[in-house]
Amino acid sequence: MKRSALVLSLLLATGAVQAHDDDNGHHVSCNVDSKYALDTYRNAFVLTQEDGKPARISFGGGKLFIDGREAPLTPADQQRMREFEGELRQLLPEMQKITIEAIDIAFTALTEVARGLSSNPDKSVAKLKRSQALALRELNSQPSWMFGRDADDDAVAAIIDPIVSDFVPEITGSAVTMAMKAVFAGEEERQAMEARMQKMGDALDSKIDARAKALEPQAEAMCGRLRRMDAIDNALDYRLPSGKPIELLHVDVKETTNAP
Repeated sequence: MKRSALVLSLLLATGAVQAHDDDNGHHVSCNVDSKYALDTYRNAFVLTQEDGKPARISFGGGKLFIDGREAPLTPADQQRMREFEGELRQLLPEMQKITIEAIDIAFTALTEVARGLSSNPDKSVAKLKRSQALALRELNSQPSWMFGRDADDDAVAAIIDPIVSDFVPEITGSAVTMAMKAVFAGEEERQAMEARMQKMGDALDSKIDARAKALEPQAEAMCGRLRRMDAIDNALDYRLPSGKPIELLHVDVKETTNAP
C-alpha cells in the first residue's frame, strides 16, 4: 500500500494533515492511502499499479475503465464518479498550494536555526536557499505526489528528508561547540550567546506561528474533501471482476484531545 503524507508542518512529512487544533486542544488529522500511482491523460485521470490487478484504472466524465475496458456503471455510480473526479480536480491544486507554503515555512524555520546556531550562518543560509529552490522544482514536477509510485513512498519526504539529513549534523556540531564555549566563557560572552538564542527563538515565533496558524483552515478544508472522496469511493456499487470493491483510496481520520 502506498502511503502519502499530506504535509502541513514539514518537519517532516509525518503522514498526517493537521486539519484542526482548537482552543480545547481538539486535533483532527487525515491519513490517505492508495495502491495506485496517479497520472493524467488529456481530460482523464489514470491510476496504475505495477503489482496486482487491476493494473490500470482510468476515469473521466462519469465513465470508468478497468484495464482498458469500460466498466458497466449504474446511473448512480456514473454520478458518483463525476463527483469523485470533481473533488480530485479541486484537491490537486489545493494540495500543491498548501504543501508549497508548508515547505516555505519549514525552510524559514531551518534558516532561523542556521542563523542562530551555525558556525558560518551566511554559508548555511545560502545552502538552504539552494536546497529550497531544488525542492520546489521537484515538487512542481510531480503535482500528483499524493499517489506515490513506489510502495510506501512519500514524494515530499523523499525530497525533504535528504536536505534535513544533510543539515542536521552541521547544526548539531555547531550547537555542541557553542555549548562547550558557553561552559568556559566569561559572563559577557555567555550573555551574548544567550541573546543570540533568544533572538533565534523570537524570530521563529514571529515568522512561523502566524503562517502555520493560517494554514489550519486550508488543511481542514482539504481534510474534508478527502473524506468526501473516500465516502464516494466507498458508496460505489460497482465491483471489480474479482468481486472486490474498487477502493481508489482510503482515508483514516483520527481525532485526539490533548490533556489539560
